[in-house]
Formats: sequence, C-alpha cells, structure tokens
Amino acid sequence: MARYLIVGNLSKEQMPDIKAPWDIRIFFSHPAAEFLNTGPGVDIFGMQKRPTRFILADVRRNAYDLILFGNTFFPYINPRKGWLRNTANILKKVAGHHNLWPGAFFRRAKLATPIVGLDMEDVPIIDNSRFPTLRNSVCFFKRELPQNPCNAFLYTTSKTQCNGNVLRLKFFRDSIAKLRPISIGVDADTSKSLSKYDVPKKSDVFFSGDCENRINRQRGLKQLEALKAEGFVIDIAHDRLSREEFLRRCAQAYIAWSPEGFGWDCFRHYEIALVGSVPLMQTPTIYRYAPLKDGVHGIYYYVEDDDLASRVRQALQNRPRLVEMGMAARRHVLERHTLDALSRYIIQETQSTLARRQQNS
Repeated sequence: MARYLIVGNLSKEQMPDIKAPWDIRIFFSHPAAEFLNTGPGVDIFGMQKRPTRFILADVRRNAYDLILFGNTFFPYINPRKGWLRNTANILKKVAGHHNLWPGAFFRRAKLATPIVGLDMEDVPIIDNSRFPTLRNSVCFFKRELPQNPCNAFLYTTSKTQCNGNVLRLKFFRDSIAKLRPISIGVDADTSKSLSKYDVPKKSDVFFSGDCENRINRQRGLKQLEALKAEGFVIDIAHDRLSREEFLRRCAQAYIAWSPEGFGWDCFRHYEIALVGSVPLMQTPTIYRYAPLKDGVHGIYYYVEDDDLASRVRQALQNRPRLVEMGMAARRHVLERHTLDALSRYIIQETQSTLARRQQNS
C-alpha cells in the first residue's frame, strides 16, 4: 500500500480562526496519509500518530511514496527585512518552538522521495519561505495561481520587480514548469450536507456579505439594488446570518452573488453550487483547476460598467435553465472539488509528471 507523509502546521498558532489548515487538510481523510506537525505549537487535531523521530527515520529510509509540504513555518531569511530583524526573528521562534526543527530539516535535506508543495494562501505571490520546497518539488500546487505564472514571483527578489525578468533566471524558469492550479476544496461533511438541499426557489438573486472596505462589492451591491428597483426579487441580507440561514436562502435563490474574498477562489463559490444555486462570480484573475464554466455551472461578469446587472437580467430570462445549471454545478463540485477529489488529483498529477520525466530521460 502507498504511504504519503504530509508535513505542515497542525497547531492553532498562525490559524486561530479556521477549523483546519487550508493546505494539508486536503489529506485529513486519506487512508494512506501520515502527518508530521511542523507548526509552532502542539498538534490540536490529533493527526500526528507517531513520535517525530520515528517519522524522520522512515523519511531517511525512503519509506514514503510521496512527501507533501504545506507551510512548515520554520523562520527564514526574509530579503525584505534587515539582518538584525531577521536574526532576532529566527532566534525567538526556534528557541520557543521545538516543533519547528523538523521544518528546518525538510527545507534543506536532499531526499530521494518525490516532494510535492501545497500553497493554499490567499495571495498570488509565492513567498520566499517556500522556495526550498519549490526547488526540490516535482509539482507545486498553488490556489491563487496568477494567469501569468511569472507574476507569482514578483518582488520576491531584487531582480524580479518586473515580470519580464522572471524567465531570465533559471530557478524561476524551472519553478514555473512545476506550478499547478488547485481549488480551496470542500470537506466531506459539508459536501454531504449541502448537496441534500432541495427547496423551492423564492428569489432571483441572493447576497449576504461584508461590503466595508470592499470597493467591488460596493459597486456590485448598487447594481443589485437597481435590479430590485426594476422589480426583480433580490434578497439582500444586511445583517450577519447564521450559517444555516445563509445556506437556506442561497438554496432558495436561482442565483447567488459570490464576489471574491481575500483571494478570488473562495468557499462561497462551491457552497452555492452544492445547495443547487448558480454562483454569480466576477471574471477570474487566476488560473483555475477544473473551473466552474460560464453558462454551464455559473455566471461570470466583468467589473466594468453595469455588467453584473446585465448578466443577471440575461440569465433570468430562462429560469428553468438556471435550475439545470445549479444541478450541474452541484455535480461538478462533488466530482472535482471535494477534498478527497483534490487529494486524488494531487497524487495523480504528480505521478503523471514523474512518468513523463522518466520517459524524457
């Protein structure tokens, strides 16, 4: 049976407001996965089942088929900070958190086992701290992967302040060939519970969300209010809703507006699809994995002018078609965007890449 080692932060520090780490949570239910905590605190999820020394011994014996890295949180020399601040930061973190040391080992070790990188952060830039993983990896899966992959390395060095310079450097040329898109994913419990929603449609468009300091959301909200004035049934929740109420009202709408959050890819896109509504999304800024397609699983609008309102008016001319699209979106998310589906994609894509390398050599 295959064995996969999943390395990353399993502590509450650095992610106090989320239920599980966004990167390595993809493998939480995988039967062949073993976990190693390299976060700055104790493993609060109970996923690491063996002492670290035994796991590292198996790494040295090449006992794993793949080693997958999330964020190890080991401190690094940040080129955007001075040497004094870098030194103080490294000493403080290493002295206070013994779990960080395995992260140092993996950053520098030359391993025979194939390595895979996972970056599920909201930002489109690949941080310098991930460069050792990127250098040693077969594939590097990034959620907010720019459509021009050169932009993933902007400002990471003094020579990459222009994306035209990125391909001049061998490390970045090699790295770009390793980049793969991935979605944020939906866990099994959420997928199962949301896909059971089957309620009558009561509104044309639903939206609930924070618009403060979100310019694109403020502009879009004005267009929804204009549609409401025209006589469309627009359900706008001005107060924060419970999760249950949010999902129920999503399911009751033909269309649910899903503007980007801190990143373009967000949970809301997939939750809306799972409850059988059609996600209304702005045109993507990233290179996506298994995307929700325009006119098939979702509706896309440009941020310029009143394109959001125009696309909604057009779509509402055929409400039965929107019901079909909602069901298609649900099937697509269940097939391609659950965590189990993403773990299979990561392993299969890595194995295919290794096979191509072997053929070429």
